[in-house]
Amino acid sequence: MNEEQNQETEPQSPPPAEGPTGPAAAIEGKVASCTGKVDALVNQCLGFVENHPWENWLAAANGFIGKFLPLVIGLAGAIAFAVGLVTSIRYDLRFSAVLSNVGILVATLFAMHLAPKAMALSRSFIEKREPDAMRPELLYILKVLLGLGGFFLAILLLLQFDGDALVMAIVVAVLAAFATIIFSHPALIGVKADYPENVVEETVTILLLPLKIVLSLLTIVVGVASVLLLASGVVQLFDNGMEASFTLLGAALAPFVVPLGVYVFYLLGVFILDFYRAIVSLPRKLDKLNDTIESK
Repeated sequence: MNEEQNQETEPQSPPPAEGPTGPAAAIEGKVASCTGKVDALVNQCLGFVENHPWENWLAAANGFIGKFLPLVIGLAGAIAFAVGLVTSIRYDLRFSAVLSNVGILVATLFAMHLAPKAMALSRSFIEKREPDAMRPELLYILKVLLGLGGFFLAILLLLQFDGDALVMAIVVAVLAAFATIIFSHPALIGVKADYPENVVEETVTILLLPLKIVLSLLTIVVGVASVLLLASGVVQLFDNGMEASFTLLGAALAPFVVPLGVYVFYLLGVFILDFYRAIVSLPRKLDKLNDTIESK
């Protein structure tokens, strides 16, 4: 009897709210089904590019270039020295001009030793520091707009059946693939999918995004450029020895000079933005300090 009275006196929980029924439920179901199909199609299209271990591949490429680039530097410097020496003797230049070619060998030795370290120095901004936070929604929007949108633009250019449009389509497709890789694997550029602490931090991250992309690919770009300069210098030997000497010298010194210059430029850019961020956050910190003092 007591159990029956307790059951009668216990408050009854309200029945669960029912969802829309009838035509509204049918429309909602069709909309959800259509949206799901579109999302699945977009993810499937982007998956052909993004579903790969790009972090491991980039690390392997950087390691390969770091090992064999000194060989390219040494070869380019040796050929540049030989060409300069032969040119000086052929045109009966002063002994000082002949002796200046020794500087090419010295610079080549320094570049061979320091170029891998200079490239590691520039990459340290990406690899050796905490990734900056960037909103996951923004990363996804950029990936779809720049990646999938770029592929569609490349297809439209191909349909023009024009030589210039074909070249442009290839360039756009490569950039679209690159954008898909970058924004689906943001760790490649020192970014993580997270919510920034404040608007200033978010703005600084977005402003530094182009520089971060340059830093992440700098080793590959410099390595490929050095090989192309070496090949171009060898070809120029059959036409103009003086121009070939300058091209080969560029191939020897660029792997050291370019990463070091990018490092200094990035350092100055980060310093200016951090200085601005400190100034902007100063009033908020002063308010907190004032509140702390008043509470005591």
